[in-house]
Amino acid sequence: MFKNEGEFEKTVSRLNIDNKPNPAHRGNLRRQMLSAFNEAKPQPTVRIADFQIFRRTIMRSPVTRIAAATLTIAAILFVYSFSGSESIAFADVMRNIQNARTLTYQSVITPADQESQVLKTMVLESHLMRVELPDGSIWITDHGQGRTLLLDSRKKLAVMSSTPQNTVDLYDAFRNFRDLPDFTIRDFGRNMIDGTQAIGFRLTKENDDDEIIVWADPQTSHPIRIEQTTKDKDGKVSKSITTKIVFDARLDESLFRLDVPEGYTAKSVNGPSERAAILAQRMQSAKNMTKILLTCLMYAQEHEDLWPDGLQNLSVYGLTADDLMNPRCPGREIGYVYVKPGTPLSPSQVALYEKYDSWADGINVGFVDGHCEFITEESVFKNRLEGSPTTR
Repeated sequence: MFKNEGEFEKTVSRLNIDNKPNPAHRGNLRRQMLSAFNEAKPQPTVRIADFQIFRRTIMRSPVTRIAAATLTIAAILFVYSFSGSESIAFADVMRNIQNARTLTYQSVITPADQESQVLKTMVLESHLMRVELPDGSIWITDHGQGRTLLLDSRKKLAVMSSTPQNTVDLYDAFRNFRDLPDFTIRDFGRNMIDGTQAIGFRLTKENDDDEIIVWADPQTSHPIRIEQTTKDKDGKVSKSITTKIVFDARLDESLFRLDVPEGYTAKSVNGPSERAAILAQRMQSAKNMTKILLTCLMYAQEHEDLWPDGLQNLSVYGLTADDLMNPRCPGREIGYVYVKPGTPLSPSQVALYEKYDSWADGINVGFVDGHCEFITEESVFKNRLEGSPTTR
């Protein structure tokens, strides 16, 4: 098992990267896994408890760390082990891993001196993850937006938090894999696993008691069961068993929405550094919007007070593609919604606002007179928008 991010990156640095096949699909799932692995840090407690301390008990707990790392390590193991196996074609294994659009699996986590807990995980595309926790609560993460929503059905509490956005394509590390000298891969024989005669592979590292065992179906090249054992510095053993691993299951996209359900109390949890980062992004977005609005005003001065039909063709006025990107949502080419003002013009008309999928802490809104406001209540924003005459 990798002890830290540095050790993981050391391993990845040995891989030979090839940029040829399926660039549209290679992002599926791997950035999500790596992001969870990078963010999670061991803490003394592993109990999944009150959402008010979710950063400690969820995002950084050994439970989450093991669950996220298990499939990451397994994928590396698969490429290494099966590349030289006559019973499973390397190309088939790579196709299974690289082309998967969705992934579902179940992990039974048994931390040292703790009761076992069952986590059910669903991954959609490259950035959406949903984890159903043992107490019935749900953790939904959108790494594209950098946001996580935790839902506690018992307390009717919805907690929104920022999540570091990660653009690393982890699957790139699995293409044309040739060598992993720090680890020893050995045949682990055959065994009947969930009704299938599976092939086993065991991964160990010199002078390290940790091990991973992967049981795979030789007919499909799919993992059936992943067993992971780790020891802490005190020699205490933690175990995880990942099963029910399914690629390309049909998943309802609504399960990954960051909407606060009706009847839930919404709450935001962010540390000082996160709040500072959020504020900086908000201010940069407002700066971008102010430049866009001033550019539109310049256009209107030359076109009898008529505003442009769109924002894409304003480069002649100095507006760049970077100005149209919202740092609060960097995955979108254009991060703002432009509303061409109707006449007569009024300073209070809404002309521009930040795109959003679900309302969180608020959005920046730009007006015809060139100023921006941060509006925290969605109802207030909608009233201002509906009260603004447009050309549409």
